[in-house]
Amino acid sequence: MYVVPVEQLADRGVIRTALDDFGHAWGQRIDRWRADGQTHTEKSFAQQFWSDLLRAFGVIPERIDLFERGAARASTGGAGYIDFFWSGVALGEAKSLGANLDVAHAQALDYLAGGSIGQHEWPKYVLVTDFARIRVERLGDAGWVAEFGVEDAADHVDQLMFLAGQDTVTKTEEQEASIAAAQLMASMFTALVGDEVDVPVGEEAPEDAEEEEFATQQASILLTRLLFLLYGDDAGLWEADLFQRWVEWDTTADNLGPQLDALFRVLNTPENRRRGVPDSLARFPYVNGGIFDGTSTAGFLTNDFRDALVAACRFRWTQISPAVFGSMFQLVKSKQARRGDGEHYTSEENILKTIGPLFLDEYRARADRLIQNKTTTRREVIGLIEEMAANIYVDPACGAGNFLNLAYAKLREIERDLLADQRRRTGSQDLSLDVSLDQRIHIDRFYGIEINWWPAKIAETAMFLVDHQANRQLAAALGQAPVRLPIKITATIYQHDALTLDWSQALPAPAGRTFVFGNPPFLGDHTRTAAQLALMQAAWGEGKQLSRLDFVTSWHALTLRLLAERDGEWAFVTTNSIVQGDQPARLFAPIFAAGWRIKFAHRTFAWDSQAPGKAAVHCVIIGFTRDRDAKARLFKYEHARGEAREVPGVKTINAYLVDGPDVLVQKRSTPLAPDMPEVVYGSKPTDDGNLIVTAEQYQAVMADPVMAPYVRPYVGAVELIRGQQRWCLWLTDMEPDAPSRSPELKRRLQGVAAERAKSKAASTRDWARFPHLFRQRGLVSDVPFVGIPEVSSEGRAYLPVAHFEPDVIISNKVYGAVDPDGIVFAVASSSMFITWMKTVGGRLESRISFSSTITWNGFPLPALTDKDRASLAKAGQKVLEARALHPERSLAQHYAPLSMDPVLVRAHDGLDTVMDKIMGAPRRCRTELERQELLFTRYAELTG
Repeated sequence: MYVVPVEQLADRGVIRTALDDFGHAWGQRIDRWRADGQTHTEKSFAQQFWSDLLRAFGVIPERIDLFERGAARASTGGAGYIDFFWSGVALGEAKSLGANLDVAHAQALDYLAGGSIGQHEWPKYVLVTDFARIRVERLGDAGWVAEFGVEDAADHVDQLMFLAGQDTVTKTEEQEASIAAAQLMASMFTALVGDEVDVPVGEEAPEDAEEEEFATQQASILLTRLLFLLYGDDAGLWEADLFQRWVEWDTTADNLGPQLDALFRVLNTPENRRRGVPDSLARFPYVNGGIFDGTSTAGFLTNDFRDALVAACRFRWTQISPAVFGSMFQLVKSKQARRGDGEHYTSEENILKTIGPLFLDEYRARADRLIQNKTTTRREVIGLIEEMAANIYVDPACGAGNFLNLAYAKLREIERDLLADQRRRTGSQDLSLDVSLDQRIHIDRFYGIEINWWPAKIAETAMFLVDHQANRQLAAALGQAPVRLPIKITATIYQHDALTLDWSQALPAPAGRTFVFGNPPFLGDHTRTAAQLALMQAAWGEGKQLSRLDFVTSWHALTLRLLAERDGEWAFVTTNSIVQGDQPARLFAPIFAAGWRIKFAHRTFAWDSQAPGKAAVHCVIIGFTRDRDAKARLFKYEHARGEAREVPGVKTINAYLVDGPDVLVQKRSTPLAPDMPEVVYGSKPTDDGNLIVTAEQYQAVMADPVMAPYVRPYVGAVELIRGQQRWCLWLTDMEPDAPSRSPELKRRLQGVAAERAKSKAASTRDWARFPHLFRQRGLVSDVPFVGIPEVSSEGRAYLPVAHFEPDVIISNKVYGAVDPDGIVFAVASSSMFITWMKTVGGRLESRISFSSTITWNGFPLPALTDKDRASLAKAGQKVLEARALHPERSLAQHYAPLSMDPVLVRAHDGLDTVMDKIMGAPRRCRTELERQELLFTRYAELTG
């Protein structure tokens, strides 16, 4: 019988020939059995049948120990033996000639349900046979079943290619497999260093290996090397399961460490320089690539570690996504992550939001057009492949390399599809082809910069894995793939601080374009250290004012510098604060001035942190181009965790991620609108709670005849929105002897003085001399006024605005304005204003934030006629009247998104009709986008 040589294992045509031979030989044998009346063939020939089938795919079963696997049966609880079991791949059961295949299938499932087969060993396929027929089923996919005669096996080669390691893996399966793989790595890490080791991850991780405990450092290097071996064992880098057999047959717990050290030396030595290498090690090829360089040793290892390694060997590593797994692998040092359920990883979907519209979507669309066009020439195909291969792809904050992994994998998919289409056009699908002549996209076009040593090491290894994964897929499509061992082509991962590295020297100018992308560190302007501030200044230049700029903008500055003299495009995931408040004017002014425009953007969505225990960050993604003809693409979300939806018909995207005029809203000290008064924020006590009276304290304070006259309602944002009560001691007119007449008042004032005296700010310490006064005095009115909360939920359709009597003191979390005719209330309560606030205002997490300088003073309300003022005042009054129908409700209850009173909704509709027409709409606007376009148009007009 014909056996596929190992070096030809990926060639579909050769496998089909071997299957033809297999089907013919077994067909003849079955004919003889029938002629002789021989039916009891189950035990006598099962192993030979499975062995012959596997050999057709280049698998040598004797080397993998596939037969007679002991297993418990769920139905009886007793022990039995599985005919054929290949961990992570397939389970096979054979019955006698003419037997019911359903019985064999039920027995296979009975073994799987018995509990003796670990989840990491669970096969993807079940094969059953009576020798004359074969049935193959993909577990978990009820529609994936094939049944055929043994002589027709060659016609079903595609359904059996999983035996050659060529299998379709769904995204869900990839993610589940990646989580399982990371947990196996975590088990090995724990066996090496113990369960209590807890190393920070993410931005707090050690930059250099020497900063870690020696045992942790050595364990990290060992796991990286083992990852390569585990993957290579399943991916065809050498004969199938060679490393697993070596671990199980040639090592014990006592000698595993020294044996691994010997294996690493062999893997790092060319075959022609090896001397006296045992046969069990000589089978391993020379790897090169730096993976096994260095003096790190495995040391002496425990039984627990060997058990964990054997379990990892039995897992199918080709199912993982290098992008997902890499981001999880770096977390094995975190105690919390090791004990978790694998939820911390960056999904491929989120990565594609960045690299898709930056370059992948365009390349994919062009490739699809070439494939669909019947007249496409080879020159056109190779031209597109060469264009993709001429670029360099850079992630300057690459972490474990997940952006680079996925970018490379997707580009290789496009190249594979183009080459496969060319193969189909030649009519030689089953013929051998030296694809290295046309396969041009290599990992040496990919560059990463990562400050921390461990993720950088993972990124290097993961790029090898994703390269081989792409080669396997190419082999599945074309029958042959480039040989990558020994490794001669590598990605370049700099373990360096990106803000101190000279990018122009580290990143060679390519013949094509430079694409820069990634998700640099999420740090706000209030959390920057002095060292980080110095790095930011160096990135932007000495003349740049850094106030209110996030740390992440340093990567924008360096990208601007890199691409100033070369062709390219770029995109970053960042916190959404860069498109809010006064940051857009500071950040985007130099970007636009350099000739860049926004190519695409994702508006605010939740990006889950990879670090355990850290909350999701509200992010945006913005891509830039200098190509004036590039189509602008804008993606929006109904809520932070919703699905991305592309906005149709977008012409241009401004700094606020709106399809509208390209304006930058500047801070103002006075309102842009000629008819609007200034708003002033409230008063701040800086008192450690001593000037505040809570609901629990109120009765006791009011019973004190000295303090009672000074008690006034005190309203912050919480009180304004939720209707809660709080009071303060407003002592501006306090009698000098009052403290001596009230021990409680004296205690409180002493507490205020003590709190202020220990402040780091000299100005606050100075106010310790005046403990009876609020540290900052804001609006205090002698007439009724309007209060606007500083922060409100983004889910509300309207801003909750309140009317207050003169006795109310508002806190520094509320802005106030005197509003004699109701215009301020009407404007602030309109959909137009909250749209403006959501668009250009700052945010606290995802909650919208009001400011006097940007949102109020920048609001582009045109000059009002007397008729406009009367209409606004009347419409605002209708809103107040609708609220008055339910005086027991707080503003939070009035404006609950899912339960607003229809009367109140209609009142706001009436107000919006008036306001929208004043802004220039022919009728009440139906969408937020309509209002945004009007707002930016009016702003451009009013600012000239």
